[in-house]
Amino acid sequence: MPDPQLVAARPLDPQLVQQLQAALRRRITVDSIAVAGGRSASVHVGRIEVGEASIENVTIEHFSSRVTCGSALLRNVRAILELHFEARWAYDLKWFGSDQGVKRLGSKAKTIPLHEIRIPVLRDIEVEVPTVEVSDITASVLPVTDVALGAAGFTGLAIERTRLPSSGFQVSGVGFASFEISHLGLPDADSAQLTIDSFRPEAPLRLPDIAIGNIDIPEVAIPDVGSPEPVTLLDIQTETFEAPVFKIGEFFKVHFVVEPVLHLQIGELVLSELRANASIGALRIKELSTPVSLQGVRLGDLTLGQLSVDGLHV
Repeated sequence: MPDPQLVAARPLDPQLVQQLQAALRRRITVDSIAVAGGRSASVHVGRIEVGEASIENVTIEHFSSRVTCGSALLRNVRAILELHFEARWAYDLKWFGSDQGVKRLGSKAKTIPLHEIRIPVLRDIEVEVPTVEVSDITASVLPVTDVALGAAGFTGLAIERTRLPSSGFQVSGVGFASFEISHLGLPDADSAQLTIDSFRPEAPLRLPDIAIGNIDIPEVAIPDVGSPEPVTLLDIQTETFEAPVFKIGEFFKVHFVVEPVLHLQIGELVLSELRANASIGALRIKELSTPVSLQGVRLGDLTLGQLSVDGLHV
């Protein structure tokens, strides 16, 4: 009879060790799980995190605007009138010769105070822009919290190639090599609650193109608009006055010429009774994508109908 100490010291057969480990660790593999339909009495999302959204293109079509001005008031207006005098002469003595010239006689300036000038009616200002395109836009969207969607139903839930659990499980007091179930059918199942702590898709959420048409911006009243600085209009040319003062037939002529130049200085230009309205034919947002993360998803009173499990292996 062998010595018990020698038997205890003898190493175990590696194949036997593998068999023992396989007996203690099992994994269930399910080929497919199908649920024909189900219903949740309540759907609640604790928080929806929306990352920085990127917009490929925004197109504004048929933008038009109209600005209506009731009147204009010119305050502290004064005119500076400059008169430039000259004499233009010419003679023609046929065979003896001819000549002509201009003699400057100096100038004189006069300031004329006009005080206030009111222009009662001004024409409307209309702006038409056929199309405006803006590309590569980013936007920050605040998270949405406590979203309650009420009850919800679903159909056609299918799960393929499931391992329960992924790292295997241990069975004590039961020994078996393996077993296989080709099909397991259950009429229904229910759960008090299904909770998902966090759900974050790897791919960003891409929304279809958004088109909003016929946008009318209501008419708004604009406070009186005044010029921040005085307005000066220089060198306003007017018609030249010319009068003959001396003439001897076609032989000798002298004309007296006055050339007026007007300057206007306006202390303040005020536009009053301003109103503006605008309209946009269509606003199109293309290629809108944003990363999303759902946290605290909870489905209460979950019911699954007609469960079908195919290919159960251990």
